[in-house]
Amino acid sequence: MLKIDNLTKTLENKKVISGISFSLKPGQIVGLIGRNGVGKTTLFRLISGEYVPDQGRVTSDESADARSEIFYLDSPDNFTNAFTANQLARIFKVSYPQLDIDWFKNLLKTNNLSLNKKLSGMSKGQRGLILAISAITSKSKYIFLDEPLDGLDLIIRDQVKQMLITAVSNSDTSVMIASHNLEELDFLADRIILLKNGKIEKDYLPGEELKTANVAKLQMVIEGELPKVVSECGHILEKRGHLYVVLFKDYNSKVASRIKRTKAQYIEQLPVNSDDIFRATFEEDYRLRQSAGKRTNK
Repeated sequence: MLKIDNLTKTLENKKVISGISFSLKPGQIVGLIGRNGVGKTTLFRLISGEYVPDQGRVTSDESADARSEIFYLDSPDNFTNAFTANQLARIFKVSYPQLDIDWFKNLLKTNNLSLNKKLSGMSKGQRGLILAISAITSKSKYIFLDEPLDGLDLIIRDQVKQMLITAVSNSDTSVMIASHNLEELDFLADRIILLKNGKIEKDYLPGEELKTANVAKLQMVIEGELPKVVSECGHILEKRGHLYVVLFKDYNSKVASRIKRTKAQYIEQLPVNSDDIFRATFEEDYRLRQSAGKRTNK
């Protein structure tokens, strides 16, 4: 088990990470989500040892040096583009002695990727696939990937996801993925950690959180004036004519009773997903952005 204990980091006089603690168990895929600039990349750099924390530590039950069990490649394009896949495998072998070069080459062949072509001459999807293959064949116990699916086409995304699922299923490997694609993480992750203001706001199992969270998403047909319960307690996600999709962050019996007393012609409760949890968590930011948009349009 990898234990992250009270990690804190200040950069340019701003506390980016503040007292973050959690653990990674073997055989897990964990999603890391949050707004841009919330500290996801900084957290990965702290865990991997690239940054030294102001406070806190990272330890492993299996090794005195937790970093020896971690695979993390920061800003990969800045480093990898100058090399061929064959050269990269040998470079990684120095940092990750357990890397299986034969397995690496076999996965490249299976995915029709060249061993001897520089990554600078490959597509973003091909480079992303090679990075995923490098991570998996490194045989590291803990793999940290920052937006590994960003910009990849559907077929390559599915290939990368399947490789990660297979790696976790067939070994004690744990993978932590920072991503803005919440729908994909709902499918892929066993657990999701949400960062807000440099701290852990939520640490949840997708299915369980969505069942127990006091968040509701309603589809409503409303003609005429918008009911006060919607404007006061809800966040409008979508509007098409008289059809509204409204997210209620604190859906309690009082709110439900007020909704029933409205003149809505139709009300249907829709399934809540991680995207909705995210919107509810950052509801104030959404409201500020909407207010700014209204002022701009005047």
